[in-house]
Amino acid sequence: MTPRSILIIGSGHLAHRTRKLATAGGFGVTHLSHDVFAALGDESTFDAVTRGLRDADLRSYSAIHLVDDRDEHNLELLVVLVSLDSTLPIVASFFNENIAPHLQAAHPNVRILNPAKIAAPAFIAALDTPLAHSLRYVPATWPAEPKSAHPDRLMRKLIGAFATVVAAAVAYFHFAEGIAWLDALYFVVVTVATVGYGDINLLNAAPASKVVGIALILTSTCFIWMIFSLTVDGIIKRRVQLALGRKKYSRTGHVILCGLGRLGYFIAEGLLAKGEQVLIVERNEDAPTIEHLRARGADVYIGDARLPRVLQDVNVRRAKALYSVINDDYANLEIGLNARSFQPDIRLILRIFDDSMSTRIKEHLDIHLTFSMSAIADEQFLGVVPGR
Repeated sequence: MTPRSILIIGSGHLAHRTRKLATAGGFGVTHLSHDVFAALGDESTFDAVTRGLRDADLRSYSAIHLVDDRDEHNLELLVVLVSLDSTLPIVASFFNENIAPHLQAAHPNVRILNPAKIAAPAFIAALDTPLAHSLRYVPATWPAEPKSAHPDRLMRKLIGAFATVVAAAVAYFHFAEGIAWLDALYFVVVTVATVGYGDINLLNAAPASKVVGIALILTSTCFIWMIFSLTVDGIIKRRVQLALGRKKYSRTGHVILCGLGRLGYFIAEGLLAKGEQVLIVERNEDAPTIEHLRARGADVYIGDARLPRVLQDVNVRRAKALYSVINDDYANLEIGLNARSFQPDIRLILRIFDDSMSTRIKEHLDIHLTFSMSAIADEQFLGVVPGR
């Protein structure tokens, strides 16, 4: 091996980008995926990794890069490597900001880098990059969503039917028992409300009137129970929807951030530090950083940003910019194009892993601000190689 030889271990976009950049830079590159160790035998993965790396000439490499997309794989590899030789120069990718400082403090020859943290400033800076649109877009007319049975309709029908029962009972007792209109209304309301003062009763009434009274009590109980249940259900659902941020926003000049994953969190932090109004759209209501960002002043809408209805709710027509940094190139592209249909001049900043696809998007869809987190981070990973 030459002094410029490096060992890259890992699978995913960052591993691919680091290997490609290192090869272009004249390094001698050996690349192993984490999965290759699983094929070494029936032992545990940790033991297989240990046996596989023990047989490698690790000291011949100027640096070892652990760049798997999964933190747990990088941690496993790091533990094995430092146990084999604590003096090995290691550069490791870790998205978990809590564990990284401890690993680096315990092993001076280990350098921990967070690809999301490295890439976030480039995404944030894109908010102020001058743009010139070459294509002309017109707002799209979205088909109306199919209407479903609305609870309010059922509520109106129940209230109407209940009112009809009360009116019919008042008329019956007025004509059948000779009770004055006001007294009949008073009696029916008292009966329906199950108050039962006893000042007017059916003790001496005709059998038919007693049957009507029984029917009135049973029917009104069912109506009141259903109306009360729907009312409580509506109140609870409304409160839940508001807690999830599912409401129509009327903000202007705000920044919409779709995707609150590893990269989205650092972008949100940076935008809030710049004083931007940030409205986050995230599908996972249990995302660990939601409450922290809400406390920082960001609004959070729990929903799927690919749905035009969601983009309408977050008022994309009046937004300053839209970021889409979901871990899916096509989802990001779909969100961006849908947003542009609502506002042709909106600034779109999309995360696109595939460089070739990113180039085609710039050429044919007039979306110039597309970035790959791995493409931004790879140079910093290679930048710590001794002698470069």
